[in-house]
Amino acid sequence: MSDAQTAPVLPLFFKRVVGVNPNLHAGLRLDRSAGYGFSAQAQSVPLGLGEFEAASQHYPILFTTGPNPTPVALLGLAEASNLFLLPDGATWRQGAYIPAYVRAFPFIFVEDASTKTVYVGMEPDAACLSTDSGAPLFEDDKPTAALNEAIAFCSTFRDNMAAAAAFARALDAQGLLEEEEATVNFTSGGSTRIRGFKILRADRLDQVSDETFLDWRRRGWLGALYAHLHSTARWARLIELAAAARPPAAA
Repeated sequence: MSDAQTAPVLPLFFKRVVGVNPNLHAGLRLDRSAGYGFSAQAQSVPLGLGEFEAASQHYPILFTTGPNPTPVALLGLAEASNLFLLPDGATWRQGAYIPAYVRAFPFIFVEDASTKTVYVGMEPDAACLSTDSGAPLFEDDKPTAALNEAIAFCSTFRDNMAAAAAFARALDAQGLLEEEEATVNFTSGGSTRIRGFKILRADRLDQVSDETFLDWRRRGWLGALYAHLHSTARWARLIELAAAARPPAAA
């Protein structure tokens, strides 16, 4: 196999991941004011289970295709397009919920497949990391409050992602998720097609046994289920933003 075939697939936003190490990164500082430019080409981002209610107020919530579907917030209608990043290339649209996956960057929990251990990784070239400005990651070779807060956030989000994956697998196992595609026609002309996602078929919920439905209630999944259904109303907002971002039609 070639190197390209064997190269690991990196998480969204990451060009490389290194373990956070005081011996290597003692001088680094975290400056959150650098913004969210790294997300400019993200058409969607993963969602944790605890985010469904907040995310459903602003984004359609979809599920990825494949044998292990995961929930995502749809940020744009075109590939490599995040409609919630403003033209300045750094600012998230005011008032819109910022998904935890975006807020966690440049940190991420990584599992070492060989040792089955988990460590804190980061994107060392992220714009929010430098030696010039922001809160230091280490003091006297010990993590600062800023780094500990970032690690705790990533840990909580990792648990939320695991819960979301379990929720999605359960829906899929019950035959409730179906692959779909959407075609959007703009009033000013032109169209775009979105493929590669699944939605929950509400008309199939009656096929779920009472025992299973009660189990989902005990697991706290019903709120997420209905949030996904309610999020379909957010397609209109995405279409509005996409139409506003399109270049004017030629005279």
